Amino acid sequence: MFGYPFQRICSQLLGDEHITQWYAACDQGKYLPQHVSSYCPRCGASIGKQAVTPKGCAFCIHQKIGWQHIVRVSSYTPPISDWILSLKFKRAWRWGNMLGQLLIPHLAALEIDNKQVAVCSVPMHWYRRWERGFNQAHLIAGTVGKHFNWPVVPLLHRSRYTPPQTRVIPSQRPVNVSRSVASKKIDLKDWTVVLVDDVKTSGATLNNCCKELKAMGCNHIIAAVIAVADLKNNNFKTVVPTGR
Repeated sequence: MFGYPFQRICSQLLGDEHITQWYAACDQGKYLPQHVSSYCPRCGASIGKQAVTPKGCAFCIHQKIGWQHIVRVSSYTPPISDWILSLKFKRAWRWGNMLGQLLIPHLAALEIDNKQVAVCSVPMHWYRRWERGFNQAHLIAGTVGKHFNWPVVPLLHRSRYTPPQTRVIPSQRPVNVSRSVASKKIDLKDWTVVLVDDVKTSGATLNNCCKELKAMGCNHIIAAVIAVADLKNNNFKTVVPTGR
């Protein structure tokens, strides 16, 4: 569905334990917007549609969030989580393009009409990039930008090295990434920025990035991620909405 037959054949020849599974999911439209499980458009947590209030859901209603909207492909569960791990830790860089293709229809569903749209990936510290060989978020962002003809711009950079968020307890994640992202002297007034990452955990990294983007004048940020980790492992599908 998302690729040319030549791409499919080449990918299978290169070999990947998940490749057949990926194409099967695409052919079935499994990760298209109308088929994915519902989630909160404010924080991205898996939750029933009736459990979302105008101020967010039970996960985020009391949280300060830097972006205006979030889109995701899936929760951080197999097989999506397996594909992301292959990209990040098995040097399977081609998964960056493939996961980016999954994200495209979710952004298209927003019908963004602002002509001044830029794509920015969550930055990676130079040392970690040297270890991994690439920034997986930048690979995903490149596919998104190419499809919509939006410029992919390195608006942010890592100012200090931090341990991966997955190795830090949730309560310490905001402190871990505090002041770890810096911005460039660019005027983003009247621009929409699509901020791309592979996985959202606590949201601390994305919020830090949003803070810097706002310092450059951007007032409309869309967070676009492949997967969202539900930290409490609870979909809150029985929560009764209030405040409508």
